[in-house]
Amino acid sequence: MKTYWIIIIFLFSFTGTANSQSNKAFYAQDIIWFGIDYSQSHFIDDVAFPNPTRLKDELFLEWNNFVFKEPRKFDIKKAFNKRGVSYSTSYINSRNEEVNINKRVGNFWLQENYFNGDTIQNIVASYNLLNNNSGVGLVFIVESLDKPNKRGIYWVTFFDIETKKVLLTEQIIGIPGGAGLRNYWANSFYSALIKAGRTMGFIF
Repeated sequence: MKTYWIIIIFLFSFTGTANSQSNKAFYAQDIIWFGIDYSQSHFIDDVAFPNPTRLKDELFLEWNNFVFKEPRKFDIKKAFNKRGVSYSTSYINSRNEEVNINKRVGNFWLQENYFNGDTIQNIVASYNLLNNNSGVGLVFIVESLDKPNKRGIYWVTFFDIETKKVLLTEQIIGIPGGAGLRNYWANSFYSALIKAGRTMGFIF
């Protein structure tokens, strides 16, 4: 009887692995990194974010640039076990520039499932990626940077660039830390990046 249950558990494990590996997000060896999308984010606690203009005009871009400034730490390829990563961040940067930031900073209370899979699919479907027309894209869509709860909520999202269909998305909680507003929330991105690879099954 013990042997029977071991076999059953093995078969379920194998089936789950096979289904995961059949997803294009997993078997694509080369992906395109589009950046961190703050266009629908909420920034919780107006004391923690005292200068919304700086947040929009400077910090969105600086947080996106960490993958270039500190590539050994913010290593997309390593985090998701990929052979190669191309970078195409101009569209997300321009999208972030259009945010009505004064409506996004405040003492909000967001319900537990404020974003879901449909939310993410609608956001990705709205992307206008003129310079890219094929392959697998990766974007971190930010639900909130939440100072009272000390967390950044990221939806780590792989999608088919041609069809804009989400292939794989998961909510990952990043833990902030460090001195200064920039570094504090940059570390939430780093935390989410490191956690995502293992949580989503790219790293074992």
